[in-house]
Amino acid sequence: MMAPSVPYAVNATSMPHSSVWEDIENAAMTGTRGLGLWERKLTGVPDAEVALRMRDAGLTATFCVPTVNCVLPSQIDPPGAPQDILDRRDLICASVERLAAFDPAVITIAPGASGDPANPAGPLDAVLEVLPAIADAAADRGVRIGLELLARRRGSAVPSIRELVDVVDAVGRDNVGIMFSVFHSWSDPGLHEDLRRYASRINSVQVCDIRDPERCAFDRELPGKGRGVAPEIMATLMEAGYRGWWELEIFSDDGTYGTVLPDSYWAIPPERFLREGREAFELAHAAALEILADREGLRAR
Repeated sequence: MMAPSVPYAVNATSMPHSSVWEDIENAAMTGTRGLGLWERKLTGVPDAEVALRMRDAGLTATFCVPTVNCVLPSQIDPPGAPQDILDRRDLICASVERLAAFDPAVITIAPGASGDPANPAGPLDAVLEVLPAIADAAADRGVRIGLELLARRRGSAVPSIRELVDVVDAVGRDNVGIMFSVFHSWSDPGLHEDLRRYASRINSVQVCDIRDPERCAFDRELPGKGRGVAPEIMATLMEAGYRGWWELEIFSDDGTYGTVLPDSYWAIPPERFLREGREAFELAHAAALEILADREGLRAR
């Protein structure tokens, strides 16, 4: 059983077909401590009531996701999302203002990804142009931005930790850090060295694991399953000093994005998914602690 002090959360994007009310109830029922709110689920919903129910359920708002969270146009945009970069900036800033009321650990945005590694999203200059305004909107309300590192294999505009650190430095705002995702970065060359070097810049971590093979772009596995890369990556993050939330995020297409996976996590009841997800995370976290102990034993010899 995972220690109560482990800050484990789940992102609402992992349950795309349930309401925010169901997410709160199911998360609390399954022993989850934090919930990353997804603004798309807050349409027509009173924010004050959501905040009250989360507080009553003992849930912290963790990594909250704006309706449009990519600075550049993206294949995961909702229908009707603006394509103009300044319109997107204004929409994201408005989302930051709304989500700040939940006192989130971070508000997560991303530079953008095209879905095609041969033609990555861009231009990066456009991202650098609007990020300061988004960061300032967050700073005005006392919240942090988690700038998500997206995968090279997904056509990311900024595909490595080192490059994303350069972007954060160019923005020059103290409230902007890196959101690290096991899914997006597991295969990066020199990953563990980069995590050790830049761990202090990471303010949020999303966990899952990798299917082998990946059958589509939305085919994630629970931590410790599939390729089983999550425990070692988690161990390196802990070794390097990460002490923040571990947030489960699972995309598992049931036809929503065009592929009906026969074992889709999105196709099972959310409560069952959350129980299975927490159990998998507990095992992965325990394995990460064993890896840490083994590393320390080797160093002590």
